[in-house]
Amino acid sequence: MKRSTTLIPASKNPPAKVKDKGLIRLARAGAVAYDSSGDRILWLPLGVALAGRIGSGLESRFRTAGAQPVRCGPGAAGTLPIAVRALKTGDQLPLCLMELAEGSILLEGFDPEGALPGWPLFAERLLSFLQERGLALSVFEEATPSGERTVVGCACDADARGAVEARTCPACGWTGSVDALLPPEALVPEEERPLEPVLTPGATTIVELCRQLGCPPERTIKTMFYATEKDGKAFVVAALVRGDRAVCATKLSRVLCGAAVRRAESVDLKQAGCDVAGFLGPVGLPGAIQVIADLSVEGTKNRVVGGNRPETHLTGACWGRDYEAPVADISGLEPGAPCPACGKPVEKGWVRPVALFGKGHPALAAFPSLGYMDENRKRHVPGTWIGRILVESIALASAGEGDMPFKPGLAGADLLVLPLEAGGDEAGKAAEELAAELERAGWAVLLDDRPLPDEVRLAEARLTGSPVKVLVVDAREAEIAREDGESPGRVPLEDVGRFLEPMRIV
Repeated sequence: MKRSTTLIPASKNPPAKVKDKGLIRLARAGAVAYDSSGDRILWLPLGVALAGRIGSGLESRFRTAGAQPVRCGPGAAGTLPIAVRALKTGDQLPLCLMELAEGSILLEGFDPEGALPGWPLFAERLLSFLQERGLALSVFEEATPSGERTVVGCACDADARGAVEARTCPACGWTGSVDALLPPEALVPEEERPLEPVLTPGATTIVELCRQLGCPPERTIKTMFYATEKDGKAFVVAALVRGDRAVCATKLSRVLCGAAVRRAESVDLKQAGCDVAGFLGPVGLPGAIQVIADLSVEGTKNRVVGGNRPETHLTGACWGRDYEAPVADISGLEPGAPCPACGKPVEKGWVRPVALFGKGHPALAAFPSLGYMDENRKRHVPGTWIGRILVESIALASAGEGDMPFKPGLAGADLLVLPLEAGGDEAGKAAEELAAELERAGWAVLLDDRPLPDEVRLAEARLTGSPVKVLVVDAREAEIAREDGESPGRVPLEDVGRFLEPMRIV
């Protein structure tokens, strides 16, 4: 690209009404503009080049892993119309179809019936591509109302586009969304103590209960009530979680086969036979209430629970002796709760998803004819999975902030070639020839050929953010400047390519 003929409106001033640091950085670089009336990003030539390089790089890696490019157009069905028509026999599997959608890459996989989903191979290709380019990533499993999925994300702040609330551990780096799946914890063996009622006036919160009894929150069991419907009939669910955790509505919905849930109100509890909100617990609940216990509750002994009587709790409550229930992962971590990886307190944070992978397909029910024949002419239904790579989110996550250069391999141009004024026409001609030579060698080059003072062009070069600058001194020498590492300095013009080669990211 030539700077003189390419629309690159770099500016020191951030766009109005924008708080996303990556979007601000891209706008200042002249890579994008922001349309506040439609809350949309307008991608300019440098931004299109950036997103295109990310997309084409990932597409290439996915192709080598077996993904086959197709085009189906927008719609919830994705590539299913192709799979229905093209998939006939088991020897065609596993099959991965890839479609380049607006701002994203859609991967849809079809595996032999009963086989493990094939998406981890493509997730690994994505991770290696981004990690080689210096992007810090978090990978975690999270619940959805219909199941679960794997999320690849980047840490961000609350103002980032697409940000979701997360929990992070400063000690070990563990990160997960509030819907992240949590592993069971090992329990320390305890001798059972008797179940005893204790008066707890006004203790309708875990904080107040712990203050009165002098116990830590993790020694208590919260009983939270939710209202839902099944087959048109309303009922109440009691969710049991450890006192230092919170019920995750998404996880609870998943356990209830995707049914919508809401916090139960007094009228819901009265209809279910309960009327002592704030003091309810799992011991002796009415049979009309469905009870689900979190993994953090299973097997616990000598815990404090609601007494199902006004101003009363029970101490010494033991799983299996006093109460029991179906078990599932239904809790989320509260800030300050132990990290599931190292046990240190977690903090509230934010994460921007850049890729999502999960089993199943939301439109599968609309394609009952999807299937294949084995060698015995027996019909099978393939396993399905979906991966969506959010290219625009990757671009925003990689942009950084301030005037820092973009990461190598995650920039609109790898190199800025700029002839210095002192070199005159001789430097200008040499710069043009060098830029053409470097482009032929596979570099993405931005040539600043404008007849402007050096200080003006160098100031804008900082804004446009190319990781490496090649300043052409004259027809014989150029200075290579790299802000994120060691710079070779001044080198003979014919050796520029050789000195740049170690900086290349394939």
